[in-house]
Amino acid sequence: MITIEKYNLERKSEVDLLCVKPEQQAFTVGDIGDFISSLKSHEHPYLIISDGNVVGFFVLDFLYTETYGFGDAKALGIRALFVDHHFQGKGIATKALNLLPSYVVTHYPDFEVLQLTVNCRNTFAYSCYCKCGFEDTGNLYLGGPFGPQHIMQRNIRFD
Repeated sequence: MITIEKYNLERKSEVDLLCVKPEQQAFTVGDIGDFISSLKSHEHPYLIISDGNVVGFFVLDFLYTETYGFGDAKALGIRALFVDHHFQGKGIATKALNLLPSYVVTHYPDFEVLQLTVNCRNTFAYSCYCKCGFEDTGNLYLGGPFGPQHIMQRNIRFD
């Protein structure tokens, strides 16, 4: 069973063990502890839990539109999403991403769109996001440290 949980210090030792495959490191946050300690108040860390264990991580960025200068004012940003290399290929990211719209609607009702960027070379993640209902906007974000990134979004309200 996959669930989403806010990061808390009780889970720090589990989170510190998360890592990706060497070829994926360019697309991730580096040292997770340093990354978490550098987050600003509008960047909230979350955990992906599988059967009670921490298997992944992501950030919800409440000022995503203002920070990156694209998108809708009602967009909630997803950043730094990854699943530990031991748990990849099991559909965990897909399940977590499919849980996210209802989680956001329930806990953050002011948002209407989920938005993220994915490196153009990270075809596996791009395919995963497409499978989860994210659409490529056709625009690129050029401010990433490892080259251009697709800007993708998913509507979470259809009323």
